[in-house]
This record gives sequence, C-alpha cells and structure tokens, in this order.
Amino acid sequence: MEITYLETVVLSILNKINGERTIYSLFHLLQGKRSSQTIQDAHLYKITPYFHTYPTVTRTGLEKMIDRLQQRGLVEEIAETKVILTEKGVQALEQKAAEYKLPDYLNGWRYHQVTDTFWERLTLLIQVSSNLINHERSFIPVRNKREIHIWVKQFIKQQNEDRYKLAERLYGELISALDNEKARPELVVLRLTGFKKIGLTTIQASEKIGLEPAHYHFEFLNCLHALFDKVIGNEHTYPLLSGLIKKVERSVPLTLSTEKTYRLMQRGYTLEEVAAVRNLKQSTIEDHVVEIALSISEFNIDDYVVHEKRQRILQAAQQNNARKLKQIKEQVADASYFEIRLVLAKYGDVEWN
Repeated sequence: MEITYLETVVLSILNKINGERTIYSLFHLLQGKRSSQTIQDAHLYKITPYFHTYPTVTRTGLEKMIDRLQQRGLVEEIAETKVILTEKGVQALEQKAAEYKLPDYLNGWRYHQVTDTFWERLTLLIQVSSNLINHERSFIPVRNKREIHIWVKQFIKQQNEDRYKLAERLYGELISALDNEKARPELVVLRLTGFKKIGLTTIQASEKIGLEPAHYHFEFLNCLHALFDKVIGNEHTYPLLSGLIKKVERSVPLTLSTEKTYRLMQRGYTLEEVAAVRNLKQSTIEDHVVEIALSISEFNIDDYVVHEKRQRILQAAQQNNARKLKQIKEQVADASYFEIRLVLAKYGDVEWN
C-alpha cells in the first residue's frame, strides 16, 4: 500500500522523536497546543516547522494512522502509545521524503499566528481591488468576518491612491514575493477570487493540481511562509504585503500562566518566591522559565546556569547528538534537569549533527 503524504510527515516527526514521547505529543504539535511541554518538545526535537500546521488532526484519526503504520510494519510500539520506526519504516521514509520533497520554508512556530489573518486580508483585498477596477460594486465577499471587512476597507483608504494604482502595486508585489523556484505559487493563485472569478477550495485546488489534500495543504503553507520570509523586514520593497502582516505578526506570546510567572520574575521575585506567591510547584515554575527562554530571545539565563556548566551541557549534547536529558545528565552530573532543559531551550538552534 502506498504511503500517503500525511503519513510521510507523521513518520518524519516520529523519527525525530524516536520513541521518547507519546504519539499524542505529535497530535499536540500539529494542533499547535500552547503548553510548555509541547513548545519545549518542538524545539528540543527540532520539529518547530510543523507547529500548528495541521490543526484539523484528531486524536482518533492519528491513532488509526499509527495502527495502520504498525500493521504495515513501518513502526513498532516500544511502550504504551510510544512508537519508533522499524528498519522498513526508515527506508520507506527516506524513499518518500525524497519523492515528496518535504517543504523547505514551512515554519509553523514563527508564522502560525500570522498565516490565517494574512490570508483572509489578502484574499478580500484582491477581490475588492479586482472588482473595483472593473467597476463592479455588487459582489459577494469571499470573507464574511466583519472585522476583516472593516480592516480591508480602512487599509484601502490609508493608501490614498486611485484603485488602478493600488491594484497595479498589489499585483507587482505579489508577483515578486511569490517568485520562488522552491515554492509553488500556482497553489496560492488557484485560491484567489476576483472579478468574475471564484477561487477554488482546498479540495478543488488539490484535485486540479493532482495532489492529496494534505499534500496540497502543506505545500500551500510552504508557499505562504516563503512569502513571509521575503516580505517581513522588507517594507520598502513590499509596503502593501507588509501592511497586511503588520499588527498580526508579533513575538510569540507566552501561555497565560507563564506570562504571570514572567511578570513576577521581572519584578525581582526568585523562582521559589514565584512558586509560593502563585501556590504552584517549583517544577511548574521551572517549566515556565524554560518556555520563557524559548519564546523571548533577549531572556538571559545567566542567573540560572553558570557559564562554565552551560558550556559542558552544550558540549555533552553536541558530542553525542543527545536529546535525552538523562544522557546529558550522566555526563554533567552536577547539572539539574532544569538547568539542562534551560540551556537546550536557550541554545536550541545548535546543530546536533
């Protein structure tokens, strides 16, 4: 039986987790659950690109997929709800990954808060611009959210130029931003609605292109994320597209509980004092600190791990390609698990291989 694209994605993630987490960690990753554990795992196993990239996944659907993969000898269970790839599974993954070419630009962690709102704004702006230059004022909006309607209307007014110049500029920016030999801009264009043209749904577009719906979905996201890479920080070249992203893109927020902890830390509270004030376990506060280190680039961990110990932790992790905290702990016996997790969180971009 042929391995589907979604199964290839799942096998790829399972291969990186390597039985160290349950299959439900994958479920939370694809759904984009903003828990400290999911966020830490995403960075630790370098699977942040897939964060919140398939939120329609269900627990039952994932369980059935894992069962199918197990029946076909591609994965085996090593503990309850923990699986690893078999030799056959590794070979199948290598073959399919080369055939499918998993996305180059997918970055769910960075862009999961940007994508949906940007797409809603862009599609409505294109529809409105297309109809205006064709002197058509009566059409059914492709988006029905009132806040999107209001935003696009105000955005057009702020440009302070006639409809033709606005449409021409928008067209030019899109042509440039979508120009990428490693992405497939046609997957985006098929979805656009304009004057006397109705954009295709995800299913319709996938059928037209000849891709599985999940394959189309990931390639579509890959194309948008490639566009974001080009546009963000380049406002002079892409003023309109940057404007569509503005006020949507922001630093990844902390989970609500972690944010409360962070505010107390900023006021000078020690971790012990934070735990007492919030009536939480010390381990929970430590989870919060790890999340802060992952989410806030300027957060300094020097107060929690001395420089010399930090270097030994990183050396142990790099030399042995060790993602298991226990393995690092064996080599850096004087480090606590909290210190190890914190160092890996802060320096998560270190190449392991």
